[in-house]
Amino acid sequence: MVLTDEEKLQNLADEAMNDAKKVSGEIQEKTNREFEEKVDDGEKKLLYEIYNYIQNEIDKIRKQKSLEVSRVNIKAQQEYFKYGDAIQEQVFGNVKRRIKSFTESTDYETYLLESCKNVIGKSGTELDILYMPKDEKVINNVKSRLQSAGGINFKPDESISFGGLKFFSRSRNILINDAFDEKMERAKELLSSLIGPKFTAI
Repeated sequence: MVLTDEEKLQNLADEAMNDAKKVSGEIQEKTNREFEEKVDDGEKKLLYEIYNYIQNEIDKIRKQKSLEVSRVNIKAQQEYFKYGDAIQEQVFGNVKRRIKSFTESTDYETYLLESCKNVIGKSGTELDILYMPKDEKVINNVKSRLQSAGGINFKPDESISFGGLKFFSRSRNILINDAFDEKMERAKELLSSLIGPKFTAI
């Protein structure tokens, strides 16, 4: 059957329309695919940027909090050290007052006499006995009460400021420090060793 010119034109138009639809569909599909890829890439990029931003903010907060914690710890340690110093001052302020009271009592002379007898009994009489200068009167009484004073020299010692005695054995070349100053220093070291670790451990 022979097609009329009109039918031929119609067929040609239909083919062109089909080709146009096909090309249009391919273009649409490609466009959608590229759009989805770009959206997907965009989402990934956005998520990556959001993640980096969050991480940076977290790091900033951590550093800030770490500095704050360090400052708090340092301040706390300083406060504890002040407290430790205050404890020592209070304790040894009381100790000094008690020592002063003791050195002004009649028991002090007895204490010095017994201390001398004890060292003489163990080290002999080849001794230099050093005393606090303001104890001169008490030392004179101790001298008179010692029965065996041969070889013993009594000497004032400016380094003794709280009381007690130091004994230097000339025969043995040994110094026995029984002064209250030395005892107080040992007590301070003991107190520091007890309370120090508690403060530095904070």
